[in-house]
Amino acid sequence: MDAKHRKEKWMSAAEAIALLRSEQTVALGGMLSEPPTLVRELINQRERFHRLPLYVMPAGSPCEYGNPEWKSHFALKCFMMSFRLREAYRQGMADYIPFNLSDLPKVMEWLKPDVALIQTTPPDEEGRVNLGMAADYTLSLVRNAKLVIAEVNDQLPWVYGAGTIPASAIDIFVSAERPPYEMPPARPSQTDLQVARHVAELVPDRATIQIGIGSLGGSILHALKGKKDLGMHTGSISDEVIDLFESGTLTGEYKEQDRGQIVGCCLIGSARIHQFARKNELLQLRPSDYTHHAGVLARFSRFCAINFALEIDLHGHVNAETLGTQYVSGVGGQVDFMRGAMMSKEGISIIAMHATAKGGQHSRIVPQVRTATSLKSDIHYVVTEYGIASLYGKTLRERAEALIAVAHPDFRASLRKALDA
Repeated sequence: MDAKHRKEKWMSAAEAIALLRSEQTVALGGMLSEPPTLVRELINQRERFHRLPLYVMPAGSPCEYGNPEWKSHFALKCFMMSFRLREAYRQGMADYIPFNLSDLPKVMEWLKPDVALIQTTPPDEEGRVNLGMAADYTLSLVRNAKLVIAEVNDQLPWVYGAGTIPASAIDIFVSAERPPYEMPPARPSQTDLQVARHVAELVPDRATIQIGIGSLGGSILHALKGKKDLGMHTGSISDEVIDLFESGTLTGEYKEQDRGQIVGCCLIGSARIHQFARKNELLQLRPSDYTHHAGVLARFSRFCAINFALEIDLHGHVNAETLGTQYVSGVGGQVDFMRGAMMSKEGISIIAMHATAKGGQHSRIVPQVRTATSLKSDIHYVVTEYGIASLYGKTLRERAEALIAVAHPDFRASLRKALDA
């Protein structure tokens, strides 16, 4: 970019946010790709706004905008909920938009936000910028928003895949004053490690895996070390993926597409995964209408989808969204990946979970879920620390018996009573 062009497009964060009005709709880049400097300035200028609609994907984000005291200034419309927004949700400041992640780029086309607040790398010599840690829906957001404001952060990794765009797609550049958000790996519990060992028994050599994030996901990736020639096609790529790659387990040698490459739609982790991903030809970020598309997933042999649940009922319906009546997560990519695994030749759909919650006071295996995120027909196995329940091809009663067998012993009698009622 020439100097004149740069001067015309650069502003301070205060100047850029001053352009926003309450009657507009504003969408943020998702998860750890939220632009921290612009978010902070949005908060600084909150008194100017009355219920400014903010479309957000807060998974992994610190959700700095979610203070319920600011509910007269911001109306949060969430593509996924977060435990950090529980009180905002309870007070009517935040609400949830349910959808499958494969549809999110299309959702951006439908919404056509007035303003996009995103984060990019500095422009390169060819006049391009990179979206860094997320290609999920941000590419579609840039294409469909009327005004695109980009926080330029030289700490953001340039990641190969679909996230490189012309600088001319950006209307206003703002210099970053804060580092990108990070989410360091969580320390696994003994229960995580027990569940992980059972899950690893089910994953065959040469499988292409998808896995959720968090301490359980990290434990499962650790337990997979020693498998042969695994591939990865997933949503979020975390620090623990590096360890699996460096162990020689993750080669991608037998992937039917994107051979040899680790493919996801976003990075969720610490500076370690940022550094690993930086201009690494073995790692690609693609939009979620590619990474989560059932037709894409069906092309893999042995596609192994490993997802998590808050609870599951005796028929096998999965709740991955609510605690009681409170939304704490969302559909996310679970339905996409489970359906894709069912369509894959020799594919496997696994739900992994702790048998109990609240320090053992509540069984996660219940007679009936209040919210069904995923259906009983899209599961092969349910895994807890007590073992593996094989559900595929089983009658309703056989499935219930298998699930009771992997419930915590303290709750098996009550579950059996519910089954026989």
